[in-house]
Amino acid sequence: MFKENLKKTELVERMRWLILLRWIAISGLFITTYIFSSVFSVLEQVIPLYAIGVIIGLTNAGFLFYTEAIRAKTFVSVQMHAGIQIMTDHFFLICLLYFAGGIENPFIFYFLFHAIIGGIFLEKKYSYLQALFAASLFALLLLLEYYSIIPHQPLQMFSAFKYSDELWHSEAYILCIFFALASTIFISVYFVTSLMDKLRKSRDDVLFEIKSTLENMAEGVVFIDPNDKVTMCNKEIEKTWKVKSEELLNKSVKDGQVPYIGGIASNITESFRNGIETSQHQEIKTKNGFLYNTYSAIIDPSGKYWGTVLTSHDITERKKLEQQLLHSERLATIGEMSAKVAHEIRNPLSSISLNTELLYDEISKDNGEKKSDAENLIQSILNEVDTLTEMSDVYLRFARFPRLDTKPASVNNILIELSKFFNKERVQRGITLKENYASDLPLILLDVNQIKQAFLNILKNSFEAMPDGGKLSISTRLKDNCIEVCITDTGSGISKDDIQRVFDPFYSAKADGTGLGLALTMKTVEGHHGEIICKSTIDKGTTMVVSFPLESCGKDIIE
Repeated sequence: MFKENLKKTELVERMRWLILLRWIAISGLFITTYIFSSVFSVLEQVIPLYAIGVIIGLTNAGFLFYTEAIRAKTFVSVQMHAGIQIMTDHFFLICLLYFAGGIENPFIFYFLFHAIIGGIFLEKKYSYLQALFAASLFALLLLLEYYSIIPHQPLQMFSAFKYSDELWHSEAYILCIFFALASTIFISVYFVTSLMDKLRKSRDDVLFEIKSTLENMAEGVVFIDPNDKVTMCNKEIEKTWKVKSEELLNKSVKDGQVPYIGGIASNITESFRNGIETSQHQEIKTKNGFLYNTYSAIIDPSGKYWGTVLTSHDITERKKLEQQLLHSERLATIGEMSAKVAHEIRNPLSSISLNTELLYDEISKDNGEKKSDAENLIQSILNEVDTLTEMSDVYLRFARFPRLDTKPASVNNILIELSKFFNKERVQRGITLKENYASDLPLILLDVNQIKQAFLNILKNSFEAMPDGGKLSISTRLKDNCIEVCITDTGSGISKDDIQRVFDPFYSAKADGTGLGLALTMKTVEGHHGEIICKSTIDKGTTMVVSFPLESCGKDIIE
């Protein structure tokens, strides 16, 4: 498709050049006719020559108009149009020759120019057909004049041959001229087409190298022609965009048929066409990730716009890494802040707790075994201080994540132990449990205490999401060299906006939550080289998917 469109574009440009050349020839016709009729008095019939010149001009204007419209046609249609133009030129040339002396006119060898043009424009077989058509027209003119079917239009300065016979009626002269012209036409076509074949082969070799290079590029590549149609795409673009080449090729970017670029690409190519810009960049959010597109205009040294090359990169992984980096930086900042705050309030809390306990003891001695209101108030203070102390411990644990103490362990056993631990609370809440543990799971390196705490946080959230009862499902399986754990509840679910923040520190949908439970869970899972994903639908439930790689799980120690 790309090669055919390139050939079509070249042929259209050559036809524009031929149309320009035809305007020059028309001007030369009028000037030559005037000179030879008025100055040298050689021509007798000038009105037909002027009339033919006008008709050629009108025909050329039509060719010019249609050339603009034919850009959207196929290469075969464009080549047929080029052949029609050359045949029309042959016909007008024979008409001009007839009214300007016929065989006596020395300009009969102008047929060679059209034969050469045909060899340049057309494929070899069509070039020879054009040569045959030109020779046939010339032979027809000679026969019609020779047998006086049409009157001969003489030139005054070539009125007689040396044998005193008229040139147009001399069999020897006719045969010589016809043979000379016809053989010269065919020889010219042979040399021109041979040269063009070599040039086309060289071009095809270059195109093959370019296409091979594009096909093996790591980036997706799309070529948009000057008419805003996609004429080439490589295999990588099919992989990156997850489309087939048939869905892209010969589609216009103007009507939104091309995925991921649509009308934006049309605006960009229009700015390229008008010379406003030569390159643009575009980042696109897709269903499965992100694309980064770069548009580059192809402009020749004369400033003519030939199309646009679009390169497309899948930057989904890069975006994930950027998000992870931002998340890590945020965690580091929050961790430092948490450590400072927890450290600053821990000592005052210890002092408050100690003095409150002493005060409680003093009041208890005075009241005997009967508890006064003051004792009850002091007990409430102690309870709140304990809550604050526990919270500060959580902050410190988050800020100073403990070293992993890994050993071979069974994920199934950890989950079974936790399900037994929560069994009484689960029954009280009216939650049914469905367990499905894969029997072929190998042991992996885990810090059992921290992994227990991580799963404990997930199970707590599931219980709290089902205050009126529901269903809880725990399953394990082997998938892609990983152990995958799925914990699913039928609770209230999480909105699309909140699901992006559930692992952020200090974010909690609960009024009394610290917002560190899932943040610590993620930190623990990632510390084991694992991954945790949250999937949720409002009023239908939430699924937490935790995966641990078999080979690298728990091998690196986190300080």
